[in-house]
Amino acid sequence: LTSNSYLTYFRNSAIVSVVVVSITMLISVPAAFALARMKFWGSATLATGVFLTYLIPETLLFIPLFKMFAVFNEYTGIELINRWWVLLILYPTLTVPFCTWIMIGYFASIPKELDEAALIDGATWMQTLTKIFIPVALPGLIAATIFAFTVSWAQFLYPLAFTTSADQLVLPVGIITSLIKGDVFNWGQIMTGALLGAAPPLIIYAFLMDYYIAGLTAGATKG
Repeated sequence: LTSNSYLTYFRNSAIVSVVVVSITMLISVPAAFALARMKFWGSATLATGVFLTYLIPETLLFIPLFKMFAVFNEYTGIELINRWWVLLILYPTLTVPFCTWIMIGYFASIPKELDEAALIDGATWMQTLTKIFIPVALPGLIAATIFAFTVSWAQFLYPLAFTTSADQLVLPVGIITSLIKGDVFNWGQIMTGALLGAAPPLIIYAFLMDYYIAGLTAGATKG
């Protein structure tokens, strides 16, 4: 496996997944808090719209996105295609809507008396979020984090379409492109690579499964 840049694929996947999870949480948590607790005109419609965007499959999006990045490169000279960091732009389009929806449900299940008491004591909305809601909503945060990591780690279509160079590939695409040559399948290495690639999500689920189930259940049934 080391001879076909497996470690490079693994490293790229790890970097992309960690950064995408961070971006997703930084966007979805404040957005969910605003939609769930800071009621304003159209907030319910906007919350529904956020989730509906998640239902749009990437098979409908990757061609327009590819064209958009090609035009961007033509006018700016900045190459986005065939760079692993372009995935940092693409993956949040899959993770942010669902994670926001999960957190909206979880934040909506928290009693209103908590934020009302905090506001009476002089706390700002940001302080209310960081000091009260995030600790209380920890299971929901863990569920959203696990989902974002899993999507980022296992995504196949976007990296297949947007990265081609061996040093830019992530694990799912790298295993396929390097270990399958025409009609020759290196099954031993493929199975070993797939098993090692599945290890990080399996370890995370093994230790945090209870939080994941609790977060998804609350997020799907409240609000």
